[in-house]
Amino acid sequence: MNISEYYKLGYQQQKLDFVDIRLNTDNLLFVDPRLIESLGTPLAKKMQKHLEVFWGELLKNVKQKSFSSADYLLSGLSEPNETRLGYAFSKDYGNSVGNKLRQRIADTIYNNIAVKTGVLSHFADIELFFEDISSDRISDITTKIIKSVLIEFTQEQCRIHKTPMKTFVQKDIFDISTLKWVTKKVELPEYFGKPIIFIPKNIVRLENSAGKNVSCFYRYAIRQFVSNDTKMLKDVSPTGKDGKILIRDVKSQYPLSKASLTNWTIHFGKLLVDYKTDHLNGRLRVLTDDEIIEIIYDDGYGYSDVG
Repeated sequence: MNISEYYKLGYQQQKLDFVDIRLNTDNLLFVDPRLIESLGTPLAKKMQKHLEVFWGELLKNVKQKSFSSADYLLSGLSEPNETRLGYAFSKDYGNSVGNKLRQRIADTIYNNIAVKTGVLSHFADIELFFEDISSDRISDITTKIIKSVLIEFTQEQCRIHKTPMKTFVQKDIFDISTLKWVTKKVELPEYFGKPIIFIPKNIVRLENSAGKNVSCFYRYAIRQFVSNDTKMLKDVSPTGKDGKILIRDVKSQYPLSKASLTNWTIHFGKLLVDYKTDHLNGRLRVLTDDEIIEIIYDDGYGYSDVG
C-alpha cells in the first residue's frame, strides 16, 4: 500500500512532490547528496547547509584528532526506517551505524587519504573515494543529517494534502546551530503506529547510480589526465598502430580502483573540479515520474493489493 492510497490523497506519483512509497516494504530508491548539492532550490539549499555543517565539523575533528567528538557525530547516524527507502523496511527497527558499522566507517574516515589531504571536502563526493560504502549507506547517512529538514517538508506536505499527523518522539535529529544530536517531539503521519517521513522526489536515485558515478569519474580521469601524463605512460604497453598508446592500454595498466582515483585526484589538482564543472554538470538529472513509478508501484501504474 502506497502513501497516496493509505491516506486517500486522490493523487498518484505524477501530482505529488514526494516519493509515493510503498509503506509495507522496501522501496529501492536512495537519497542522493549530489542531487541535493546541484539542485539549487530553497529546500535543497537548506538540506545542503546541513550536509556542509555536519561534514565540515566531522573533517575538522578528524584533522585535529578529536576522535571522541568525531565519534559523537557518527553516533547519531541511526538507520532511518521512517522513509522506507533502500532496505529500511527489512532492517531491524532502530538499528544504527553506531551499533553495527560506526567503527568501520570511523576507521575509513580517519585513515582515508582523501580526507587527510582535504581532497574530499564535499560530502557528495564520498562515493568516489570510500570503499564499501554503498548507495544504501550513503542514503542513510544523508537522510539522518538532513532529517530535521525532511520532517519540516513532511509536515508541509501533510498540511497541503490534509493528511492527519500524530506526535512522535524522534531521536537523533542533527541541530546545525549546536552541532548536537537532539530528541524532539514532532508531528508526523503514522502507519500502524510507526512514523513516516516523506522524501522529495527530486533527490532520489536508482540503486546502481553510485557505481556509474565512480566509473564515469574513472573514465574522465583516464581520458583527460592520465593519458596525457608522460610519466604515467612510461609503464603502459602500447597496442596501437606504430606503437601508439590507446585508451584501452592506459586502462589495462591502471584499472579502476578508488585508491587510484584518490591518488589521481591528489596528483592532478584540477581533476575533481574539472570533472564536476565540465563533465558532471548537465549530466545530473532527477528521476522522471515514470522511473520512480517503476520502483514504487506494482505493475507500473497499479497499486499493490497487499495492505
